[in-house]
Amino acid sequence: MKKVTVYCFALLLMTLVSCQKETLNSEETDSAKEPAITQKNGASNTTDSDGNELIILYPDGTTEAEKILKRAEYQVVDYKKCECADPNLELWIFEKDDTSDSGSDIEDKKVTAKADEEIEGAEYNPNIKIQEDQFIDFAGIGSVSDGILKRVAVNQGVTVAVLDTGIMYDYPDFVSPFLYNSSANGCSENGFQEEFGWNFVDQNNNPYDDHYGRHGTIVTKLITSKLDAASVSYQILPVKVANRHGNISYFDALCGFQYAANKGDVDVINMSFGWTYQQRELLQYFIEEANDILVVTSAGNTGQNNDVVPHFPSSYESDNVVAVAALSALNSQGNNADIYTHVGMTGFNGGTGGNTALAGFSNRGVISVDIAAPGEYLPFTYNNEVFYISGTSYSAALTSGYGGVLHTNGMTGLMLKNTIIQNSIYHPDLSEIQYSKHIPD
Repeated sequence: MKKVTVYCFALLLMTLVSCQKETLNSEETDSAKEPAITQKNGASNTTDSDGNELIILYPDGTTEAEKILKRAEYQVVDYKKCECADPNLELWIFEKDDTSDSGSDIEDKKVTAKADEEIEGAEYNPNIKIQEDQFIDFAGIGSVSDGILKRVAVNQGVTVAVLDTGIMYDYPDFVSPFLYNSSANGCSENGFQEEFGWNFVDQNNNPYDDHYGRHGTIVTKLITSKLDAASVSYQILPVKVANRHGNISYFDALCGFQYAANKGDVDVINMSFGWTYQQRELLQYFIEEANDILVVTSAGNTGQNNDVVPHFPSSYESDNVVAVAALSALNSQGNNADIYTHVGMTGFNGGTGGNTALAGFSNRGVISVDIAAPGEYLPFTYNNEVFYISGTSYSAALTSGYGGVLHTNGMTGLMLKNTIIQNSIYHPDLSEIQYSKHIPD
């Protein structure tokens, strides 16, 4: 049971801990040390360093005065709230002492917080990496007014949320309005009014894709290609959680997920990124709470067996998670070594053709990976050039689009997952994944 708080004392403490501001100085913050894993596009490079950050989840009903007392108790010097998403979620920043073993200190604080009856959860804040080394373009800055022009008048049909690097509203192939309309349930934070999505990196209402590889735009285009082909009514909710270099703060990923899950009309959440080894319980908890939503995840791109080395979030055993591997492209023999290949290649049409084996780079697992989708040498047009892209990021995107086609009102995440699996195509060459199936071309 929470302690009864004397509010006048809380106000006094507010003055004493006035240094707890929400604007973070990135040069003074790090995250705790865990293994660094490098993976190709669609998985990630997860890096933590000896640091001074903890993600804290308060129980429902915790008041602001109680939060002030709790920050003071733990000697928090700075913090960040989960704006527009979850009032119970905060990032705590502690003083960084280079003369001591900061890794041991942050571990002690985490252990203490997890044992605290007035705190529901505590985790480190690692960096998750979407690789940007396969270059397409130096990204610019889009305007909110450009996005409003691409916003639907009324939300109808299926809603797919894309947690990624954002979306280029001005990408030429996005012809018709397709962005979510937030006028009925938008938030207002930091002086910004939500219009069609949110930017958790810069804490504003402009979730534009400034990633050098335009990862979020490619993912979104693949999703919409499936929906457009089936003439399905839809809208895309852009949730920017990765910066232009592809770096994702785990805290921002959590906030982005909660933002999408709490909308009430989101049916599918696409998460084309991931990490290995560390399970990260808060995201799994949030996913399982959102059981009315299908969460589509990329299996990863190191060619590993996820049954042996788990890859998250695709390896979560949550009923509403579908993990997607990449099919080998026609005549590729599954040995693609590059994520982007410049125009000039022949024999690749992005379909499965007569070869339904997994791409060589794709992760697999008869327990942890569900189905496959095209993911090797998919054509993407940019600045009047055709690039051939590969990665389980894009397999997940096509599956999200296919899920949107199959979605009907009243479906839970598990129901939609089962419908996708039932309508997928069996092939014995896909015996390295659970259902030995791939979505239709």
